[in-house]
Amino acid sequence: PRPPCLVPAVPSGLGDALLARAARAASGGVMVRYAAVEGGGTTFVVCIGEERLGEPTCILERAEFPTRTPSETLSAVASWLSARQYDALGVAMFGPVDLDQSSATWGWITTTPKPGWQNTNVMGPLMAVRTVPCGFDTDVNAPALEEFRHFARPGETSCAYVTVGTGIGVGLVVNGRCVRGLVHPEGGHIPTLKRRAGDTFRGVDKMHPWCVEAQCSAVALAERAGVSQAELKDLPDDSEVWQDAAYMLGALCATLCALLSVERIVLGGGVMLQKSLFPKVRLATREILNGYISHPKVLQDGPDGIDGYIVPSVRGNDAGVFGALALASDAYKQAGRVGKRASPSSVESTAALGESSEDSMSEEVRERRRDSSAGYGVGHVGAAFLGGALIATLGAAALLAVGGARRRGL
Repeated sequence: PRPPCLVPAVPSGLGDALLARAARAASGGVMVRYAAVEGGGTTFVVCIGEERLGEPTCILERAEFPTRTPSETLSAVASWLSARQYDALGVAMFGPVDLDQSSATWGWITTTPKPGWQNTNVMGPLMAVRTVPCGFDTDVNAPALEEFRHFARPGETSCAYVTVGTGIGVGLVVNGRCVRGLVHPEGGHIPTLKRRAGDTFRGVDKMHPWCVEAQCSAVALAERAGVSQAELKDLPDDSEVWQDAAYMLGALCATLCALLSVERIVLGGGVMLQKSLFPKVRLATREILNGYISHPKVLQDGPDGIDGYIVPSVRGNDAGVFGALALASDAYKQAGRVGKRASPSSVESTAALGESSEDSMSEEVRERRRDSSAGYGVGHVGAAFLGGALIATLGAAALLAVGGARRRGL
């Protein structure tokens, strides 16, 4: 069985202080201030936001830093944060990442294909700036949480957020919580379907050349078209590149619908700024499902049909940073609750504090945490492949079952 998630340690008096501050905010007094970091493969976005109960979080200021080496990038982010005051921090990071709070490498990027960023300690240097509650998740789970929390229709309990940019990622929220299991959803690395039998593009990922990310991320589409990524937006709407991309993204949406039965699919990221893609993706999704999923959200048009099922992000390109603010908000509120409980139990959250619960860790884990915080750390697919492809897809989907089983106490 998976080790229990560590309950964030709350320094003496901090829980009472957090609750008192939240009460003042609710009564129209002091606003709660959050810091957010969205880490992307191309750019890191940081911001300060404020929240008052009953009002949406507003961004007061923001900055962007190009993603260079870990030490350069994280130093720039930490320096920016150190010049500002905030009550909690939320970090939404490209991955894969370690989300297991009982792990010595919680808060690290792990096996990312991005050169130089493998096994990088992200949270160590950021938490060292200030001892406040911290939330950490992927750069797709966080915006999925934000989209669900603020824009779900009445009665909806689930949401998928798909980002299509330099990479492709899928975040999932079910029953109001981000889905986790073995690690976290990695929907960009499931096999894809191709529209044309003559599509021989080999993919841009040597490890998984057949996956949706390798076939229709911004990097892949630019290579398909023979242009730079910046020039993709200039391709005509009827370009074969967009037709191929729409079909592969439609296959991903059909998988999310058939396997996970999500109630809304939000598409974001730089590629989806090409608004003409949305009707093409919806059409491809419906064509691939071929009437098997008998639901108005798939079969009908309009806002109560597929046009309201596969949608652009309300937050646009700010979805990630608003998602990070949602993580900060959750961490802040949970830390206040933990501070009021004498013997907290069964807490499942992304929240942590600048100083983890040392009493709950082994000496080995404590030592590795101390060491790590000191620095930054370093389709049409072949028939024989289909069995493994299905297992890979089911492995990603099993995360949903794990999260659901936990909530039902299984």
